[in-house]
Amino acid sequence: MKKIHIIKVLLVVLSFGIVTSCSKDFLDLTPKVNQLAANFYQTESDAMLAIAAVYNTLVVQPWEFVPIMADIRSDDAFTGGSNSNDMAQWQEQEHFKMSTTNAAALALWQRCYDGIYRANLLLSKMDGIAWTSAANKARCIAECQFLRGYFYWDLVRHFGWVPILTSVISDNSILTKLPQSTPDQVYHQVVSDMLAALPNLPAVISVTETGRVGQDVAKALLSRIYLYYKGVKTTIPGLGLSGTLTDGTTTIDDTWAKNALKAVINSGHFHLLPNYADVFALGNQNNAEEVFSFQYSQLAGSSDWGGWGISGNFSVIFQGPRDPVGDANVVPGWSFGVMTFDLAKEYETGDPRKAATLYDASVNLTKYTRGYCNTGYFNSKFLTWKAAQGTKGDPSQNFGINYPDIRFADVLLMYAELDMTGGLTYFNQVRTRALGSGAAKGAITLADIQHERRVEFGGEGHRCWDLMRWDMNLFATRIAASWSNIPTGNPMINVTDFTPYPFIANTYGMFPIPATEIQNSSVLKQFIPAYQ
Repeated sequence: MKKIHIIKVLLVVLSFGIVTSCSKDFLDLTPKVNQLAANFYQTESDAMLAIAAVYNTLVVQPWEFVPIMADIRSDDAFTGGSNSNDMAQWQEQEHFKMSTTNAAALALWQRCYDGIYRANLLLSKMDGIAWTSAANKARCIAECQFLRGYFYWDLVRHFGWVPILTSVISDNSILTKLPQSTPDQVYHQVVSDMLAALPNLPAVISVTETGRVGQDVAKALLSRIYLYYKGVKTTIPGLGLSGTLTDGTTTIDDTWAKNALKAVINSGHFHLLPNYADVFALGNQNNAEEVFSFQYSQLAGSSDWGGWGISGNFSVIFQGPRDPVGDANVVPGWSFGVMTFDLAKEYETGDPRKAATLYDASVNLTKYTRGYCNTGYFNSKFLTWKAAQGTKGDPSQNFGINYPDIRFADVLLMYAELDMTGGLTYFNQVRTRALGSGAAKGAITLADIQHERRVEFGGEGHRCWDLMRWDMNLFATRIAASWSNIPTGNPMINVTDFTPYPFIANTYGMFPIPATEIQNSSVLKQFIPAYQ
């Protein structure tokens, strides 16, 4: 099989327009592939371009950056921006008062169903492709299954009750009558796809195939999904989850997850880097700590404000300080996703993860324009670093900073959470990497896990999902804490910006089904109480 690098393939796909944008709603689907599609799916090279297009939908950014949105719904970040109306679709999320016309919710819905369509379309073409080996065909099928499962994972954790499509349907009269599946049914689909994919994914991903998924990724992600499912079954009873996460043959439970995580740990494919900051160094991307990272590139020179033709990490421009002066390494951003004072207080004295996560403008800059809910703390992991900005196209769209969706530290801490005795060593590996051997603990509790996960993954978009699965009362308490104790007397902090927005329980911390989708359907409806 011809070796490929996902970034290069994405650029080919984007440059030649094999896949067009998703301009229609899910329930008004028209084929997403242009007029060349009828003659396209013939060779193995065609299949590689097509699977790259499915990956592209996983990382594409039509104004719905899941990690930022998750952080602003947690106690780790405020929406920020220029004022209280800037990016209203995010402000609504932070206030837990989302409208059914929320643009980010619609964009996320469309992105997921576009990815599902692409995966289903490629799966339908498999038998007509001239494969060089049965193994290559099986791997491509597995990647489609895994990615489709990932899209349904995004849908179920955000919307809950969504239609399931496992084949290409071009008849709108059928599409508009597709029933909503229950959250349990959607989780069943996620697990079915990922378990079906697992044996046909490669055990090892070569350097030339960076960005593609292998068995380690599937095992780690299924374990993450299990922990979330196990938690929200209790914390959000309105979802009606059965408590059994299965494809009908294999059940994902504590034992399965521990075995899967142990296999990733013992594989020798990953290890913690000695220096935490090196994990996020621009010259060190796709390092030995990254289990699965979304790949972004500066090379395409994107200039697409519709969001679907962007190959750089567009989310970066949102997170930089406005008009920074005093640090030549940083270019201006839009001051969204500003980190909270509450997160800053979470770090223990001497923890180097604080400086690697929180860019302190009061220390690093001589001047900058303060935005709404300015705290002075910006997300250093995805900051507007000049060295990461592309030189072609629209600079704001062409940051070459990858997003590490699954890190080895997460694998270690997930295992420790499932087995606090047997996983103590793994917990201490994460903790002492940052704080030194003297910080090792002799025993751990869930509170220790909660603290360590927060300071280890600050700004990476995991905090919201962790809080939701641990305890919704804790979620509400932590949200309230993030709005309290705002420092006074600092001219760069406008205390009146920080009006508390409490968590609203009957939102379930989730999104409404977009109004346009309900209007286009004869069966879709809102199940989450806040949106009915």
